[in-house]
Amino acid sequence: EMAQAVSAVELPLRTFQTMAPPLCRQPWVLPHIAPLPHALAVEEGLTAIIAEGDSVQLWRESEKTWIDGVVQEIEDAGWLRVVTQFGTELVAPEQAGSLIKKAVRISLIAPGGGVDGNGSVFLELDRSPGFQVDVVGRKSTLYDQYPEGWPGGQAAPNLASFGQDVLRMGVQERTDCWVFGSRGGQVVLPVLWRALGDACPPSVVLNAGCAMNLPGTPTVWPREAVTIMLMGGHDWFRGTQPMAQYLGNTVRCVGADNRTTAVLYIPEMTHMPQKEVMGAVIAPLLLAALFWRRSPDDAPLRQLSAAGRALEQLGFASRLLYTGGPGQWQEMQFGPQTPDTPAKPLSPRASKPPRQPPVVPLGTAPAVLPMATVAALTPEKHRELAAQALREADALVVQARHPEEVQAMRQRLLEFAAGQEGDAYAAEGDSEGKQSPKPAPQPSQPQYSAHAQGPNRMQAAVPMLSRGSGHVQAPPRTQAAAPVLSRGYQQVQPQSAPPIGVHRPQQVAYGAMPLRAPYPSQCAPGQVYQTPLPRHNPVHAPGVTGSGAFRAPMLVQTPQLR
Repeated sequence: EMAQAVSAVELPLRTFQTMAPPLCRQPWVLPHIAPLPHALAVEEGLTAIIAEGDSVQLWRESEKTWIDGVVQEIEDAGWLRVVTQFGTELVAPEQAGSLIKKAVRISLIAPGGGVDGNGSVFLELDRSPGFQVDVVGRKSTLYDQYPEGWPGGQAAPNLASFGQDVLRMGVQERTDCWVFGSRGGQVVLPVLWRALGDACPPSVVLNAGCAMNLPGTPTVWPREAVTIMLMGGHDWFRGTQPMAQYLGNTVRCVGADNRTTAVLYIPEMTHMPQKEVMGAVIAPLLLAALFWRRSPDDAPLRQLSAAGRALEQLGFASRLLYTGGPGQWQEMQFGPQTPDTPAKPLSPRASKPPRQPPVVPLGTAPAVLPMATVAALTPEKHRELAAQALREADALVVQARHPEEVQAMRQRLLEFAAGQEGDAYAAEGDSEGKQSPKPAPQPSQPQYSAHAQGPNRMQAAVPMLSRGSGHVQAPPRTQAAAPVLSRGYQQVQPQSAPPIGVHRPQQVAYGAMPLRAPYPSQCAPGQVYQTPLPRHNPVHAPGVTGSGAFRAPMLVQTPQLR
């Protein structure tokens, strides 16, 4: 009924080829609180989660063929309403797994995920028949900051509160596989692990940020959740560690009882993977993660090996480490192995010039949008989405049967509109940054310890400046023998992982109206922030691209229902 109330708004035409749900179906506004139905995946042997607005193929028995369609609605009882060229058809939930076929959904966490640097690769993946890529959030926003306890970290909104919002929106319920990169793997993925444990969808993690010497709460590696890490020898996350030590410290972070983790190490890969590298490995690694989730006892060597062979054809050597059983690491090598060369330190970055403060309050509500839409987004397009959300909020008529739910949805639409204003402001800042000249060489920047060493791997990785000098000392480390990588490599430090804790959403703002579950920001309604005047930040916190000019935002107002 609430969706029908929006129909009076003039929205883009929805055909069965291009139909997209209105913004009232965005996960921020209408979160997923229950498991969604599954369809056959285009890739044989897999299944794919179905959500409203998905392009699908529907089996038409009379013609004995598959026809194109779009899922218009999933009813409360699980029935699916699919629009095709022949009209609308209803599919029972128990028949979805045999009558509907679709691509697997990849949820790409935008902060650190390389949406800009490897956007063309993800767009090509999205256009392939077997994958659809959704982008969650945006970089350079108010929440694209490390949390408190990290170097340069701040109170919410930050990447940890963003991870909590991802959970409250129920993005995990619509995700077949995650993709994280850099700071997303460092902060957001551990938040999901602590809340979901073994139920977390499989993940492909660029830069292996989840297996680092991380500040704050120790990372608890799930026992069954599938994790495939892509690591580069020229990634500044490596620091000064030799390759064997770098890889050895990475696998030590994996729980001794885990049997579904792999590492693909490419000596020549940089922090932002080269486009040819990403284009060669991303599809086979995603398929490997999905097949491993289906059969945890059988390492997906065919898909993992396909990534190594594709790199070898491009002239890149690689090493694959994977768990053949709980804590039992195996190794495969592809291409001629070259001598180990040290990674280059993080290049110095000049502070961004001061920006004009935003003229409207900025929100932190993340959007979940198709990669094709994200690739065409501009500040103006973000503001068009904000205007559309306001129109949909105005179109919601308070109904006598469900007034509280309608009011709550209007509140969320207003928050989503403010979030799009925040995205527009971030997009403008990114555009200005691309036009700025490159900085001249500067003195060495603080170095951060990369992957952990020894049993104290979870101690905070913070820069340590010597008193009275400008150089940087490495943090103290526990002495441990570097493991020798070989076939049948065993876990060096057996670990007993504590039980996964119960997810308790943290408060990230103060609310204007209390909302009942399942609304996503039930602990934090009305997340609308105004930033003070920007400041220079000459020290670049690792990975927080484009956000160094913000002070901690202050909550100044909440959306008012109209």
